Amino acid sequence: MSRNFSVPSLPRRVARAMSLLTATIGAVLLTAGTASAQTDNPLNGVTPDLGVFGDTFEDTWTRIAGGIWGAFLAASALNVIVSLYKIRRARAGGYQSELSESMDSAKTAVVAFGCVAGAGIIVGAILFVVNG
Repeated sequence: MSRNFSVPSLPRRVARAMSLLTATIGAVLLTAGTASAQTDNPLNGVTPDLGVFGDTFEDTWTRIAGGIWGAFLAASALNVIVSLYKIRRARAGGYQSELSESMDSAKTAVVAFGCVAGAGIIVGAILFVVNG
């Protein structure tokens, strides 16, 4: 008695997650004007400021965040290189099914690299939209 089941591939999961994220951001943007008109913001005029903890703390967390971001960027670039090598290897061997999987993997890796590289712009845009 064998049971056959398939596990969804990573690119399909990533595509589903990205479409859900896009739908959520769209819903937030569509309802943001309505929600802000109905209630008063209790934090109006308050802005985040880490300067209250001192310059040393601000310098330290900035360096740590930059280091983590750099590590993710390096790992993402390595993932792109590995994915491109898999495409090359599949083409050289003539493996069509492996080539298709490698192409999907490379597309996902390039999108991930773009998101990590543009994280500052993405976070800035989100903060701009939220702050109005």
